[in-house]
Amino acid sequence: MIRPELSSVLAALRSKGYKIYDSPDIDWNLNLVGVRSRSLKPDKFDDWLLVFHRFGGHWDVRHYQITTDPSSYYLRNPISSHGTAVLKEGQYLGAYTLDTHRRGRKGAHRALCQRLGDVVIYRDSNGYGILDMNPAKEQRGKFGINIHRGPRNGEWAEENPYYAAGCQVFADDRKFDEFLLACENAAAAFGNRFTYTLLNERDL
Repeated sequence: MIRPELSSVLAALRSKGYKIYDSPDIDWNLNLVGVRSRSLKPDKFDDWLLVFHRFGGHWDVRHYQITTDPSSYYLRNPISSHGTAVLKEGQYLGAYTLDTHRRGRKGAHRALCQRLGDVVIYRDSNGYGILDMNPAKEQRGKFGINIHRGPRNGEWAEENPYYAAGCQVFADDRKFDEFLLACENAAAAFGNRFTYTLLNERDL
């Protein structure tokens, strides 16, 4: 998927009636919008995250390559008996907060964590290693669908396919550090509560 233009993302948000945080006189009122590729290929960082806010009265936008899909490893080996979580496209108002991803475990780090509100997921339990978004298998709740760092080199390493079990994962952890700093600034200005919106490439 080519990098989405902000104008197309804004038009899609408006067409769906989603909230857009727009405060021309105050910086760091962040909009966090993921765009899932229509190809739905696991093991690829082929999705985008746009982080944008007003700065000096104009939109300031950053684009980050991410994956919004679990890896084929977790699709074949779910960590839940109900199946692997796949985040459903939608807007999740105030569901996220800065906290610790993988708290108390190896690889724990500060991230944007789904702690404050529910999201909707599909449960993929077919074990085929391909994405199955069956509306009959939707669940709503707090599942820890976090936004966290990924590999340093931006590549999906065949020898380490464990980057994504349902979370939204950065392709490059150096870019994640930049994202995290923006979230810290936003938390200081507006409070530690964030909305995450997931669109599809077809919406643009």
